[in-house]
Amino acid sequence: MKFKSYKDLGQDIQNNIHKLQGEGYDLVVGIPRSGMIPAYMIGLLLNVNCTDLNSFLNNASIKSGITRKGARTLNTAWDAEKILLVDDSVMTGRSIRAALEQIKDRTSRQVTRLAIYVERDSIKFIDIFFEIAPGPRVFQWNIFHHPVLGSSYVELEGVLCLEPDRGVIQEEERYRDYLMNAKPLVLPTYKLHTIVTHRSEEYRELTLRWLEKHNIEHDHLIMSDASSTRKAEDFEEYAAQLANHYGSSIARLFFAKKELMARRVAEHSGKPVFCLESSEMCHPGMGSVAKNGKQHLVRVAMRKLRRKFLLMTPDSTKQVMQRFYRKCFR
Repeated sequence: MKFKSYKDLGQDIQNNIHKLQGEGYDLVVGIPRSGMIPAYMIGLLLNVNCTDLNSFLNNASIKSGITRKGARTLNTAWDAEKILLVDDSVMTGRSIRAALEQIKDRTSRQVTRLAIYVERDSIKFIDIFFEIAPGPRVFQWNIFHHPVLGSSYVELEGVLCLEPDRGVIQEEERYRDYLMNAKPLVLPTYKLHTIVTHRSEEYRELTLRWLEKHNIEHDHLIMSDASSTRKAEDFEEYAAQLANHYGSSIARLFFAKKELMARRVAEHSGKPVFCLESSEMCHPGMGSVAKNGKQHLVRVAMRKLRRKFLLMTPDSTKQVMQRFYRKCFR
């Protein structure tokens, strides 16, 4: 599955902005909702005004901030002579065709169609594209509103709701209040395959009430085998449990909050994991953090200690210490 983050989007636009510079565009029109993100990025790089499709169709006034003025002053949307119509991606071409038809019904101005990401079969629907990105694909800006959720495992704490403070976990009354009133982080618009949580089974009913309260649909809810949620589970054991569930299921994607957990689950399950902490898609074999866990952190600490030690060590003993370090911590 191909994944694009906000960072990837910004870099891909920067790498291709030369295709648009000097072409005389005086208004960028984004197709809501996803098309507005690249539209505003492009508008800033070209230093031209930007608006959404509905505002353009209604000939809305064009406004800009007091710190930045566009290359050409426009009072209303239809004052634009050359329009750049932008969407984040095109597959069937239906959205961008419909947008173009609506624009043509209202103005005879020149319109250039741009999609950041296309498939080979969809190139014919646009005038300019930045990258061929064949499916299956998912973007960070719409990942929680994508059909892939129907075949995904999602962590509850840190992904769907705020994690509790340590003090809350240690007090039963405060913890139960948290379970009932935790602040949601994202509200997926598709039914989830499985929600996973380190809460123990005794809190299943409260957890289900919270999910129902926020209209988060799911097929399965996997809770911890631990006798008490407030006892910290062994990280390796918990990660292995999640990876085993995920790896043996038909699910295609796992959503994790922490990077180390994401890499661990990816490594053990052999499947991709989206990490919210690092905004990246983790795959099996991505690095020493996934492979070595705590040992990696020890090596980092030892490298720092070695550098400090060598600064205080006479030159005559440095070579001996360096050989010892390479043998033990290479």
